[in-house]
Formats: sequence, C-alpha cells, structure tokens
Amino acid sequence: MTEGIDSSLAAVAAVAPAKEQGSPQLALAPPLAWMAGVSALADLIINRVLILMGHDTWSTHALVRLDTWGGFARNLSVVSALVALGFCLASLSSPKSSLPFSARAGIASFGWLLVPILTLMTFLPRAWTRPELVIVVAGLANATILLLVLAGMQWRSTRPVLVALLLTLVAALSGVLSMAVSLLGERNYWEHTERLSNAFRWSGELAYLAVPIALGFAISIPWRELRGKAAIALSALAGGIVAAGTIAWKYAVGRNLPDLLYGALRLDFLPDRDFILYAIPLSVGAAVTVSATLSKDGPCRQLGGALLLLLSAGYAPRTPSAFLMTVLGVALLTRTAIALAQGSR
Repeated sequence: MTEGIDSSLAAVAAVAPAKEQGSPQLALAPPLAWMAGVSALADLIINRVLILMGHDTWSTHALVRLDTWGGFARNLSVVSALVALGFCLASLSSPKSSLPFSARAGIASFGWLLVPILTLMTFLPRAWTRPELVIVVAGLANATILLLVLAGMQWRSTRPVLVALLLTLVAALSGVLSMAVSLLGERNYWEHTERLSNAFRWSGELAYLAVPIALGFAISIPWRELRGKAAIALSALAGGIVAAGTIAWKYAVGRNLPDLLYGALRLDFLPDRDFILYAIPLSVGAAVTVSATLSKDGPCRQLGGALLLLLSAGYAPRTPSAFLMTVLGVALLTRTAIALAQGSR
C-alpha cells in the first residue's frame, strides 16, 4: 500500500516541474525556420545585390537567369517563413508558453491577422500594393513585434537577449515612424519633415546594427573543444568573406555603392565617402550568426536563425517578404528569451 502511495507521489513530483518549466519546444527553432533564413539570404544576394548591379556588370542572358533564381529563392523563403511563423504563433499563443492570457491573445490576434495579409501582398502583383497599404501592414507588423518583445520580457531572461529584444523594438518603431513622418510631412508640407524623418531613421539604424553585438555576448563558445575551435574558425571565415565581399563590391560599382547598399539593406547613416565602413558591422553580424548556428545549445542555434533572418531582411523593410522575415526573426528571439528564462528556473 505504501509503495503505491510513494509511486504516486513520485509521479506527481515528476510531472510538476515539467509544468513549471513550460514548453521545452520553445528552445528549438520551429520547422522550416532555417530554410526560410537560408532562402532569405539567397534572396538578398541575388535580388538585392547581384541583380541591382545591372547591365554594367551582367549580360541580358545572365540577368534573366538571375531573375529566375531570385524569384525561386524569394518564393521559397516566403512559404517557409509562413510555415515557421505559424508554428511560432501557435506555440506562443498556447498556455504551455506560460505567458499571461493578455499576451497570448494579443500575439494571436495581431499575428494571425498579419499572416494572410502578408501572403496576399507577396503573391499579388506589385502594382496592387499601394503606399497606404504598406503603411497599414508596417503598423500591423510593428504592433506584432511590440507584442512579441513584451512577451519575451515577461520572463527574466539573460541580459544580452533582453537588450537585443529592446534594440530590435527600437529599430522597428524608428523605421515605421520615419516612414510615416516622411509620407505625412510631404503631403502636409511640414518644414522639418526630412530632419525629423532622418533622426528617427538613423537612430533605428544604429539600434539595428547593434543587435548582433548584443547577441554576441549571449553565445558561449567552448574554446578547448573541437566544436568550439571550428566555430571560431568558421566565424572568422564568414566575417572575412563578408568584409572582402563588401570591399570587392565597392571596387566593382564605385560611387554607386551607397545607392546599392541602401537598396539591399536600407542603410544610409554613414556619409557616401565612408560607406565602405559598413563592412565592419556586417562582418561582425555574419561572424556572430555562424558562431550561434554552430553552438550545441538549442537556444543559441535559434538565436543564429533569428539573426540570419533579421540581417537578410535589412533595416526598415518595405516589401511584404522582408516584413515577414523580420517578424519571424523577432518571434525566434522571443522564443529564445522565454526558453532561457524557463531553463534557469
């Protein structure tokens, strides 16, 4: 009789901590998240770097081939991101996430409203996408980002991840405020429209470039292990490739680099003569992404996926696919913050 009672108590004791810890699946990237990140990177390289170099660099046949590959990469990234974001919204809206009901309801309401709109905007002709609709979608996407960041801060996660969440929120809100001020100011002939818009834009850009630096402090590399040495070597290689690629891009396009870099990642804080200095934060971002990806910890790998999506989307996105990648990247950051906080309890 006592053995039965003891076994029952042991079963209850084994189940209770599992409920307190929440869903362990939050520590792992959802299905197709990595495919979305890799496809988004291919979309960036093909559609916003190579194709924008134009006929001065490529023949007509090569541009047609690049356009075909770029369209496939974009469509693959969007479909994969929609599936991954659906899993993220479902997990964060579930009671297993241990979030308050208000947070779960807000994420579910705005997230599931945003998904079909982004889907339609992505696959409909661009001529149907009016500036007013872009503003609405930008506001809806940034509202979802705000709710995701607040949900991630419900838990006392590690400081670097919380700082990265705040920086991501500042970058998102600054970008949409800059766009709104620019559009409204031009219509109402405000005197200081450009100055105020640039102030919002540049502050958000600095926050965006600081996200990889903040996440770098959240990654622990086992220096003495073979995996750690490989992560360091491959991270340095990735950073070197990005830096060398940026320098080669500069020599290939010359004075057009500021315009092309703005078209690729929407970066324009530095003066035109110093645009080559963007190679430094971009190479740091690549190195941190690779080191996080090669980590043996699930939350760190999920951080790598989030950073890959955010860097591939660029700052202050304007296209539906870039909005989708940004929201998915923030969702992965939120999942990681919750998982790390639950794991430390």
